[in-house]
Amino acid sequence: MTQYNVLLVEDEIPARTVFRQFIEERSDLFTLIGEAEDGMDGLKLFLEHKPELIVTDITMPGMNGLEMLREIENSGERPPQVIILTCHQDFHYAQQAIHLKASSYLIKDDCLSDPGLLARTMEQLAFQADSLGESREKQLQLEQQVRLSEIEIEQSLFLDMLRSPAAESKWLRRLEEAQLPLSGSRFHALLLELDRCSLRFPVDQLEELKLWQFAGVNVLKEILGSIGPHKVIALDKGRFLAVYTDALPERPGFLEQVLQSITANLKMNCFGLQCLFGRGLQSWPEALKHLASAPYPFFYRGGESLAIEELEEGLCFGPIPEPLNQFWYKVLKKALLEPHLNTSALEQERSLLLRQAAEQHWDPERIKSLYLRVFLDMSHAAIGTSGGAELEAALRKQLELCQTFSAVHEKTCSYFHKLQLLQEGGKRIDASISRIIQTMREDLSYPYKLEELAASINYSVPYFSAMFKKAAGESFVQYLTRLRIEKATLLLLTTDLKTFEISESIGFENYRSFNRIFKKETGVSPSDYRRNAAGVQE
Repeated sequence: MTQYNVLLVEDEIPARTVFRQFIEERSDLFTLIGEAEDGMDGLKLFLEHKPELIVTDITMPGMNGLEMLREIENSGERPPQVIILTCHQDFHYAQQAIHLKASSYLIKDDCLSDPGLLARTMEQLAFQADSLGESREKQLQLEQQVRLSEIEIEQSLFLDMLRSPAAESKWLRRLEEAQLPLSGSRFHALLLELDRCSLRFPVDQLEELKLWQFAGVNVLKEILGSIGPHKVIALDKGRFLAVYTDALPERPGFLEQVLQSITANLKMNCFGLQCLFGRGLQSWPEALKHLASAPYPFFYRGGESLAIEELEEGLCFGPIPEPLNQFWYKVLKKALLEPHLNTSALEQERSLLLRQAAEQHWDPERIKSLYLRVFLDMSHAAIGTSGGAELEAALRKQLELCQTFSAVHEKTCSYFHKLQLLQEGGKRIDASISRIIQTMREDLSYPYKLEELAASINYSVPYFSAMFKKAAGESFVQYLTRLRIEKATLLLLTTDLKTFEISESIGFENYRSFNRIFKKETGVSPSDYRRNAAGVQE
């Protein structure tokens, strides 16, 4: 048997040290020509030394193992034999589920508990290579073509059921074969979805998606296998649906455990909802279809356990009433345009908008459009076409990936910060004035006075006034009045507080003054404003 050159690719130093020792123990057969801690370094070493065998992890920072193998395949060099190492339990099923050009799949824990496993696998591959000779590649391709994918079969059956009522009975028989109750007994469903903003690959790269779907299915099967009968389906775009029974009436923290396991094994974030169905599966196909195909199940809620009736109600969305759309547009725009603020200072606006949008089930696409409209308006006003077009295009793509309200808000704030950095000749804002403005925004109940604030930082009143206007873009009185009226309209729209309570909470010394100024700024009294808004929502 000829001597084989081996490349080891593993990002975790302790694991790499152990696997190196395993390989070097068979120095009579294998020569370790190099080690790499990510796919990029692994690719460079392969192109330089062209080893016959690669032992590689999948999940690594930067270029992962699959990306490296794809680059090697595209390089035109003779493809090496590949041993994929993984942390995922039951990953040997990947030989039937994943169409990758890998010779073997090993679980790291198995290699550590059986120190000779890696060397035996490498020796077997070396023997196969000597036996196959030039026909090795054709043989591997033939094996890959005849592999059956259990995941794809389950997915096809479920998708057929979604498209055609005639396929429903076939799918229900499949569940019955898995000992799931078709009638009588209650059951649970888990809906999970990988966070597209944390994916290590574009969601439209099907080869990688299949691998991670398979890994996710195995994690779920391992968890649910200790509970009772179950069925796990991998759906499109990194979504999973698991149906299972549980003898316990409650299992506190179970959903959190599932999400943590997915994150730990796949090293990607995940959203999840747990649903309880009161009767057998035969009564709920339509609800399961709705749950599995819902476009934004996690937009307003995630990590919760709900009855299916409650969840279905939250999956029906409607438009944002135009007056409220205009109101929130102004609130978000004004908040973002104040350069002394950071994203944490927007928390109040974000939480109030989230509360109203969730209560009234506003369409997530309309929420995305609202935030994008705010950003586009500010980008055009701030820098015209110089540098803004690239940011606009990038934000559009990021918003398409966002699956939650919080992600939409955070991405927009992040890109607006990038927009600010692009602006040339930006003003330096006085730090003392910035702190005062921040305090005003956080607590409007205090009766702020111009003279008192100027004295607190040892500024003269004229100098304080000039610096304040430079920072805020308007005079102290105008700015304070605007903040109070904006807060008042927000409270009128989103709370049941009485108008005199709102007046006190935003720092007006008397109720009459609040009424007079509110009507001057908005054209209507506080009571009429609330009444008009309620009429629009109805």
